[in-house]
Amino acid sequence: MGSRHAPVQPLSRNDPSRIGAYTLLGRLGAGAMGRVYLGRSAAGRLVAVKTIRSELAGEGDFRARFRHEIDAARRVSGAFTAAVIEADPDAEVPWLATSYVAAPSLDLLVKSCGPLPPAAVRWLAAGCAEALESIHRTGLLHRDLKPSNVLVSADGLRVIDFGVARAAERSTLTATRQAVGTPAYMAPEQARNARKTVQASDIFSLGSTLLYAATGHPPYKGDSVTEILTRLATEPPDLTDLPEALHEVVTHCLARDPADRPTAATLLDTLGSSSPSMSPAHLPDCALELIEEHRQWPRSTSPEDPTFASATSTPEIREPAPTQEPQKQRAPHLPTLLAAAIAVAMLLIGGTAGALIFHQSSSSTNPPRGGPPAEPDAPLSGAAQRPDGNPRILLNQPLGDGNTVFVVHGRGWPPGAQITIRLDKRPPSPSKPTVDARGTWNYAINQSHEFIAGKLPPGVHEVTASSNGTVTHTRFTVNNL
Repeated sequence: MGSRHAPVQPLSRNDPSRIGAYTLLGRLGAGAMGRVYLGRSAAGRLVAVKTIRSELAGEGDFRARFRHEIDAARRVSGAFTAAVIEADPDAEVPWLATSYVAAPSLDLLVKSCGPLPPAAVRWLAAGCAEALESIHRTGLLHRDLKPSNVLVSADGLRVIDFGVARAAERSTLTATRQAVGTPAYMAPEQARNARKTVQASDIFSLGSTLLYAATGHPPYKGDSVTEILTRLATEPPDLTDLPEALHEVVTHCLARDPADRPTAATLLDTLGSSSPSMSPAHLPDCALELIEEHRQWPRSTSPEDPTFASATSTPEIREPAPTQEPQKQRAPHLPTLLAAAIAVAMLLIGGTAGALIFHQSSSSTNPPRGGPPAEPDAPLSGAAQRPDGNPRILLNQPLGDGNTVFVVHGRGWPPGAQITIRLDKRPPSPSKPTVDARGTWNYAINQSHEFIAGKLPPGVHEVTASSNGTVTHTRFTVNNL
């Protein structure tokens, strides 16, 4: 059994106390790209702030590449990716801030609860495939999909930490064609030459991640990176203990020739046709308990604990928003308040970069009047919700530009109901989200250009969600930028 909790580490003398508009409360971890901190906005929202190592920041055109990748990441939208809130590639130490969620990583979940049953693995596969489809649609590649970069919650999963590796691939660390990624989970072509990485390389990493979820081990093991890469180049994957029910899906993803692997869309179709009832309910009780423990962490903290932050106390926080960075070992005298699988996330909502705040809509047939009401609790935390007979919709942001993907989040709807979505007076969307067991659903307006072929036109737009006679409305505004 793995450790279920790990604390935030206190800031050291060498750590900044503030980055951009965010007060830093502690250190979440560090990796090849830089350090990750827990930050707090002026409004009290928690974020993960990732700083880039000075060696990378000083490398040639890194800042231009970093800026390009962040701009691209902001265009990614989907229920299974997470959000870049703000970034400054021109700062002395480049940084980016992402939204934060308390949820265990797949790596921690398997270490704590053991391999997952086939139905749960197929559910994870569908979520990861949908996330990759969103990422690939923008022209991005993930390049480092692995169990620690998949956060698991009861309302779905989040694939995190993509985009920055692309910006760094031409740095001094990879100028000699060394691989970008994690050897145990990367594709053969990626291991040979990082510049040969393609969308199918992410699918191979997905197959490796699913194998780990089902068996507790990666496809290639070794005592050193060299040993792992040698086996990757010369041996078939280790499929020991892989259930027969998952054999076809996993081996298809792990095909040595990239042309023989499915696309994310093809994989989604295969999973949907063979397992139409996939849901987090297939997770074992141990996993559901671990997810709930992580979800509730803010309620068990002591904001007045002087060890929590180096200089600033923490206000009462109701619930965090999505996602964050892996943790270090537990330090003495610190409260058990953060999930071990906190990871940096790269983008749920495209377009305008602002705080990820959902606004309450009217639950009647009349649209809301006046300005936006108070911020609701935990926008995308379906684990905390139950069908309550009061169907309503929330919006991730009330204002954006023509490229913004406005995400509608439903709460309180009858489980299993199909939702009809309209924009203004246009015909309804051909896609109908299905309400999950907790009465929630998500829908990204015009992500697939289902209402308008190009950008959303300026002005005030009304979204209508309806099902079985229940009709709700909300509005958003597109500016002229």
